[in-house]
Amino acid sequence: MSNSTDSNGGFGDRLRQAREARGINQTELAAKTGLQPSAIGHFEKERRKPSFANIRALAKALSVTSDYLLGRTNDMAGATTAFRGEENLSDDDREHIQMMIDLMNQRKSGR
Repeated sequence: MSNSTDSNGGFGDRLRQAREARGINQTELAAKTGLQPSAIGHFEKERRKPSFANIRALAKALSVTSDYLLGRTNDMAGATTAFRGEENLSDDDREHIQMMIDLMNQRKSGR
């Protein structure tokens, strides 16, 4: 995970912006994600980096894309599930699929 330095801030800033845009506090977000409220605070202050699974849970709970949270897009809207049954996969399987998607996008842009 990279800490974006663009004008829209890094992961912590984007997480806080998305949370505030949804009108929920850290405790409510924690309850929606199964995380501790202190973890949300640490992520927002960028004292800790969330795992892939936590990024996915945060994006899903906030109805934003993980790309938004990671600073890859400025569009806060979007779905977080790529395909049916994704929630049944392990974190390693999801990371592998994301790597395959990234590779396909690289190949497509190189044509």
